[in-house]
Amino acid sequence: MRPLIGIPCHAGLRAETDRPIYYNNRTYIHAVERAGGVPILIPIFDDPSGLQALLPHLDGLLLSGGIDVDPRYYQEEPHPMLGETNPKLDELELALARWALQEDVPTLGICRGMQMLNIALGGNLFQDLDSQYPGSLKHPNWELPRNTLIHTVRIERGSHMEKILGSYEIKVNSLHHQATKEPGNGVRISGYAADGVAELMEVPDHRFMVAAQCHPEELYNDDPMWARLFQAFIDACSITVVRPMEDVQPLRMELAS
Repeated sequence: MRPLIGIPCHAGLRAETDRPIYYNNRTYIHAVERAGGVPILIPIFDDPSGLQALLPHLDGLLLSGGIDVDPRYYQEEPHPMLGETNPKLDELELALARWALQEDVPTLGICRGMQMLNIALGGNLFQDLDSQYPGSLKHPNWELPRNTLIHTVRIERGSHMEKILGSYEIKVNSLHHQATKEPGNGVRISGYAADGVAELMEVPDHRFMVAAQCHPEELYNDDPMWARLFQAFIDACSITVVRPMEDVQPLRMELAS
């Protein structure tokens, strides 16, 4: 049976009508589908009990890219270069990340998703690399096609990411202005850009929890290395782990003040 992969939605307005919608990029959906998973889009629930009813049916979690994370979730004041945030989305994804950690659910984080996993484990972020990380490369390349390869990443030898990708150095796209600053508890940074910015991470004590700061969902069609990442994720989600319903802990949501 194909595993069910939860992917949180973002909130926005439909361009033609300004009607409020939930959405995510098709590339995440197709990457999961091609690897053998069944993507399930998770909206921002008004009632957390709806999310609680869904979770026991999910076999994996993909935390996607998107807008900035509100720095209140890592006890910092907003930086002047902080971009758009949505505390309700932050609450949803933090709750999902903590659920995945607690229940040992295979998880793949991409861009914002990598940052969210780090925050869930007690880490923090550079709110804006250009102003807070002197000498950094140009990491936000939003004006270029999303599959444009920008810089190399050095992969740590012996890491889970090295085993999955099968290389010590890769070329990546780069579409972010925030990044991991201090790693959270149990986090291993397993790949770095030439300027020292964290580009890959994993949680070795977890069954499968890896993340990339780049956007592999835009690259997997052209580079088998990134297709292997999605395949490894779906393979991990396909291993049946019986979790009795009574053992699934209630979801903890941190409401923004």
